[in-house]
Amino acid sequence: MKEAQALFEQAMKHIYGDGVPEDNELAVKLLTQAHDMGHIEATYNLGICYHHGYGTEINLETAFNLYLESATHGYGKGMELVGRFYNRGIYVARDQAKAEHWLRMAMNSEDPEAIEEAQKELNRKI
Repeated sequence: MKEAQALFEQAMKHIYGDGVPEDNELAVKLLTQAHDMGHIEATYNLGICYHHGYGTEINLETAFNLYLESATHGYGKGMELVGRFYNRGIYVARDQAKAEHWLRMAMNSEDPEAIEEAQKELNRKI
């Protein structure tokens, strides 16, 4: 897992240009390698890349599946985004029950940002 963590950290440096040239395409390659090794935070961040088109084409199906994978492994931000996708009907059909399930799971996570965003999403009127 040390190798996966090192790949993840290097990818994040390339995303933000932290001491290395900003290179989102390289970051996607590094995140993919870390994801393939089971690094859940890399899985989530790879989803972000596919969601917003950082270093790759936008692909909401891939983004959703990566978020779902991270969520099922207990990653709070992944849970929040799966809930948001269901709540807003992004890529998947709107499903209030699934949205509430995932958003409430995120609110029970240990990630303060996921908790805050999930609370906002639950209160959002659609």
